[in-house]
Amino acid sequence: MRCLSCHSENPAGKRFCSECGSALASGCPKCGADNPPDKRFCGDCGAALNASSPVAVATPLPMATSGERRHLTVLFCDLVGSTEIAALLDPEEWREVVSAYHGAVAEAITRYGGHVGKYLGDGVMAYFGWPTAHDNDAERAARAGLAILEAILKLNHDATRPKLAARVGIDSGSVVVGAGANQDVEVFGETPNIAARVQAAAAPNSVLITAATHRLLSGLFVVEERGAQELKGVANPVRLYRVERATGVRGRLATARGLTPFVGRAEELRLVLSRWERVREGEGQLVHIVGEAGIGKSRLVAEFHDHIRETPHIWLESAGEQFFENTPFHAITEMLSRWLELKGAANIDEQIDRIERALVSAGA
Repeated sequence: MRCLSCHSENPAGKRFCSECGSALASGCPKCGADNPPDKRFCGDCGAALNASSPVAVATPLPMATSGERRHLTVLFCDLVGSTEIAALLDPEEWREVVSAYHGAVAEAITRYGGHVGKYLGDGVMAYFGWPTAHDNDAERAARAGLAILEAILKLNHDATRPKLAARVGIDSGSVVVGAGANQDVEVFGETPNIAARVQAAAAPNSVLITAATHRLLSGLFVVEERGAQELKGVANPVRLYRVERATGVRGRLATARGLTPFVGRAEELRLVLSRWERVREGEGQLVHIVGEAGIGKSRLVAEFHDHIRETPHIWLESAGEQFFENTPFHAITEMLSRWLELKGAANIDEQIDRIERALVSAGA
């Protein structure tokens, strides 16, 4: 067998050249033709050169046979009065409206780490927790729901298009993700069905969640309890909550109750408290807390805050949040926004007025 690199002859059956060490050509098991060593199929007859080649045999996805059990938060969004709107428009115009709506919804979902599962006419079903799971998928889904409503408001700024309104329903629970009859990925379980029913029960331009979802994001959003409601096709009444806005609280630690005792960080806490005493004496201080994820950095800060709660002070808190990783200076603007209470303003003019008063008080 001749080496393609140094052209020396080698005994048949050898895989590497005995002179230069290069890989030798592969002989086709079907027609016997020589092929370059980096090829996987014969150039003469098309047969696989390596029986173990991963593309020689098609294998189904693991979920196609057994499925994968997951805990998902499912979001279902649908347009309000779409039949009436479609009847007033030319089919081409209606297609453009739906396309813009689908694009806005998909962008809001993917921005918060969700996956668009399927489009059902003008309805959109999204999964939070598959294919990528996060420890805050319920929060992500609620934020995506609010973002969808904001995106639709922006679409309505176009005076040439009809005014749109949407309803969003969200539920969380255990499901099985696997291939359906047409080999497309399907979610099996009652969670998607309940999310669709919750959407139907929502008022236009609102986000409605179940108690199962509310338990996962309690304290992170301002919600209005809507009571237990009968949903079509659901055996028992489902307690529902309307999501109004995010509270600004970062993480579940700030809203947690019944925390375990604070142990193993006494020395670190004493250090931080000693820096605090220096601050009270007029010396500016900086404390840098570093550690692996989950080691207790946030808990240490929370304990410090609890220790100084009775002492007059101003506490300004901000962070680089994963939802806004592509937003420049988000940590700074969020801290200033909370300090000036800009989000509590009724309109942009009131926000500007609050900023101006703060600048005057600061001597700027």
